[in-house]
Amino acid sequence: MTEREARKDERRRQRLTGRSSRTYVPVDPHVRLYAWEMECPAYRTLNPDARALLVELRALYKPSNGKEIFLSVREARRRLAGIGQAKVQAAFAALEERGWIEEASSGSFDQKTGTGRARSFLLTNIGPAGDEVGAKKTYMRWRPSEDPYAAECQKNTVLKASTVRTQGEYGHV
Repeated sequence: MTEREARKDERRRQRLTGRSSRTYVPVDPHVRLYAWEMECPAYRTLNPDARALLVELRALYKPSNGKEIFLSVREARRRLAGIGQAKVQAAFAALEERGWIEEASSGSFDQKTGTGRARSFLLTNIGPAGDEVGAKKTYMRWRPSEDPYAAECQKNTVLKASTVRTQGEYGHV
């Protein structure tokens, strides 16, 4: 019997019995980023730290644990190979601002007892049933600001040397 005939015979057996002769092989845990997600402006404008954090958050999602993902800033720093606390907090803020995650509950720490609870997040690509059906996907509606000096970029652009008060301090007259 050739390989083609064996496959044909197996398909016939499946049609007749409704069962496959192959054993079920579960899918290994993996993180999935679709091409259409990677092409949206909300992903394209993320810095590399925020992109890595998004992958880590998606890797932490397990349907059996519910929809919430618990990740503290300290644990995120450890998972992202020790980048600074400010960069991790900025990455969390960027993911929230662009609609990739939503904060489900805020973190807390009790100094007297030394106990704390990490913040928990919801991924917006996961729906109420744990799949993509009914997911918010707010990141697909996010658009960058048209104003180059939007809230993210507002900084004092006046040189200290050019103000009347500080002209003599920096050697400028």
